[in-house]
Amino acid sequence: MLSGVLSVVAAIVVSFLLITLIASYYRFQHIVDLAEDTQPEDMGATAVDILRVQLARYLAGCARRNTSFSLSLIRVNDPALDVRMGSPFTDAVKMSVRHDDITCVYDGQTLALLTEAEPDDSEPILSRVVAAVADSCPEISGELLRVGISSYPGHGLSGREMIEISLEALAKTHAGQPVFMPEIIDHDEEDEEDEAVEVAEMAEAVEMAGEGDAPADRAPEDKPKKSSKGWKGRRRSAMLDELTGVLKPSAVSAYMQRMMSDLRHKKKKASLFCIGVNNMEHIERFHGKAVADDVLAWVSKILQDNVRADDLIGRHEKSAFLVLVQVALENAEIIGLRISTLVQQGEMVSGSKKLKTTITLGVAAYPEHGRNLHHLYEAGQKVLDYSRSNDIRAYAVYDPEIHDSVPSKPMRNIKSVKA
Repeated sequence: MLSGVLSVVAAIVVSFLLITLIASYYRFQHIVDLAEDTQPEDMGATAVDILRVQLARYLAGCARRNTSFSLSLIRVNDPALDVRMGSPFTDAVKMSVRHDDITCVYDGQTLALLTEAEPDDSEPILSRVVAAVADSCPEISGELLRVGISSYPGHGLSGREMIEISLEALAKTHAGQPVFMPEIIDHDEEDEEDEAVEVAEMAEAVEMAGEGDAPADRAPEDKPKKSSKGWKGRRRSAMLDELTGVLKPSAVSAYMQRMMSDLRHKKKKASLFCIGVNNMEHIERFHGKAVADDVLAWVSKILQDNVRADDLIGRHEKSAFLVLVQVALENAEIIGLRISTLVQQGEMVSGSKKLKTTITLGVAAYPEHGRNLHHLYEAGQKVLDYSRSNDIRAYAVYDPEIHDSVPSKPMRNIKSVKA
């Protein structure tokens, strides 16, 4: 009898929890769907609720992609102006940022902006936003605008921390510095500075800088080891391939998707290179893995030296690269030919060995060959696969009449997105 009652009670509790979770999920989705166009009170929510939901989305997405984003609180120092969704001021901010950036009301004088950006880029971006808003919204004087910025993960790993930092930054703004983001302190750098001082004081007792903070009455090996890196080190190791110094395969999609989205928004052209390094199996079999790794690093260096700093290079598969360059097709052909020639004519030195290799390069251009990264990748990869199967060791531009005979080979982390 008792066990039957307990079973009924347990079933009721589980049902209640499921209903609560489903209701919470639908409330979350309801807020997300309406947040960018509807005043918070019209949705039965507070401005803080809206911001927390949007922060939760960004935190989850950027943590998964190992990217940064900034939370900016943009305040109008004019009590007569009411900051609302759909107001000229809010619309001016939306027009001055990327279409996938998020805006929501923080309070009656303040708008919150979430934008995926590196810490070093956040202040310049918001300075441009302020200037653009002042130009396009006559009722808002640029002198009345103040912006406080926080950056994930440098300033914090939670929404609450970021809001607090942005508010503190906003309080420090003034006419001479209308946009302010606090300095991000890398704890590793602080530790290194402390160690340097102690090493100087104890130079006669130790030889290595890493032992410099061991007390005189304590053996160096007793010193507790650091268990974590600073945020810069964590971000770098998460994003970059240690061997080649370019984006890891796991980071390529997120960064290239973001660049493609920005280029589409700005109506700029782009080209994707799918590059395969040839003879790698032969080199590894006859010369060893270390030499094969040196070849990949050498090709990566040529790529990095021959595209612009704001173009993106990522490692792809075991011996291939993806390069997203911000140029039209005609210029991409020039770059592709130059890179192919440099590799073909170059000589890689690894210890006492001197080797030569070649690359096969497929070019696909936006918007000619695709409206998003997924389509460009499919086209460029078809060129690469076709050229390899026909032993063509050069560069070629996607031609559907030739290359569509090759079946598509979708990359697992290059997902299709709407154009």
